[in-house]
Amino acid sequence: MKKLIKLAAAGIMAASLAACGSSSTTAAASSAAATKAAESTAAATATTVPTEGHYNITNATGEKVTALYVYKTGSSDKGTNYAENGLDDGASVKVDVKVDEKDASGYMQTVEFTTESGDTEDSFQTLSLEEADFSLVKVADLSSSATQQNVTFNKDASAVKAK
Repeated sequence: MKKLIKLAAAGIMAASLAACGSSSTTAAASSAAATKAAESTAAATATTVPTEGHYNITNATGEKVTALYVYKTGSSDKGTNYAENGLDDGASVKVDVKVDEKDASGYMQTVEFTTESGDTEDSFQTLSLEEADFSLVKVADLSSSATQQNVTFNKDASAVKAK
């Protein structure tokens, strides 16, 4: 009888160990499947880097712009002159830029323009690939305005009003 009890106990222990091994294998497989699913979800929702920029550029220099370039910062090739026929003061031009996906991450551009009087500005060298409207203004006009500018902010700083 003692032999029978020992034999039965050994059988129960063996079955228990087999069940534990089976559930740990199942748990490992289940964990691996969950990890793989999470990785593919993360890949699907990963942020894509823009490969295009669309800009509406307005001449606010006070004179005609005779040359306007938007090119990769640091490049010696300026590409297209977007003011080839002259861009009158107050006039706008649409500039579209497209780059290869492999070059898009961290892509910066320089905006360079020359006015009819011969002044050249290229101080804006950090234009990213985005959709934006902006104006061409001489740096000297920004740093030494003849007109005093008074600006007030609402308490929450959400709105700006010039006086």
